[in-house]
Amino acid sequence: MAPVVALLQAGRYAEAEAKARAVAADRPDEAPLALAVAALATGAQGRHAEALAEYDALLPAYGRAFGAEHPRTLMLRSNRAQTLIALGRHAECEAECAAVARAAVRVRGPERPRMEAAARNGQIYAVNAQGRHPEAERLAR
Repeated sequence: MAPVVALLQAGRYAEAEAKARAVAADRPDEAPLALAVAALATGAQGRHAEALAEYDALLPAYGRAFGAEHPRTLMLRSNRAQTLIALGRHAECEAECAAVARAAVRVRGPERPRMEAAARNGQIYAVNAQGRHPEAERLAR
């Protein structure tokens, strides 16, 4: 998966998506993680509805494999929520980001600050997009 993530980080989204899907097809044990990267790459290419459908399909598998409050599941939910922003579904994004941020507080490990910050950032953006600017500023502070 490292080469796939490197392509994603380099902004080579179409290549990252194709390689992630190839990994998912060739290595079923890595398929959920590979498909999550494919969903990120899909969204980065502006295909947000497709990315959302992929996240929605992956959520049950992540819940079964890792548990509802596992960092991988929470990051998938956070990434899904960010996709809701791109689709203009701000109220849904706000609710999901708030839920992920609450769950992230209970995570132990180095990924907690990044996870919590990503969820709060999405929540702030969604609140702001709904015209509730003072509330967004309070959340940001």
